[in-house]
Amino acid sequence: MRRLIPLSVLFASLVVSKLLYAQPFPVPPGATCDECGMSVEEGSKFLGEALTTDGKRVFFCDIGDMLFHFRKEREKIKVSYVKDYATGEWIDGKKALFVFNKDIKTPMSWGIVAFARHSEATKWGSPVDFSAAFTLVK
Repeated sequence: MRRLIPLSVLFASLVVSKLLYAQPFPVPPGATCDECGMSVEEGSKFLGEALTTDGKRVFFCDIGDMLFHFRKEREKIKVSYVKDYATGEWIDGKKALFVFNKDIKTPMSWGIVAFARHSEATKWGSPVDFSAAFTLVK
């Protein structure tokens, strides 16, 4: 009986953890970009959000800022979310496809947008996965 309690606590904590990180938290009022300090607006299609391995939740006004911020320490990203350029919905940043397009005007002029679907991404450029997206920022 004593062994069941620790196992049930472990299982409950895993379920709660999965639920907490299954979707992004709403952007808090007055949030600023952790890279450039600019205001982060919930309605923007260019947002990035990450939960770091040390439990810190960080927001970015531009997907390029997020990639630039973590370019040398991407292993610190536990969970990442970005806005789908086609729909404006939050998507898993580690599963997203990223496109650089110089004609897309993003808040910090990175020109990097994210997509959930390959068919949408190819309409805007050559999509790359999360790992390769870091090569888009220098």
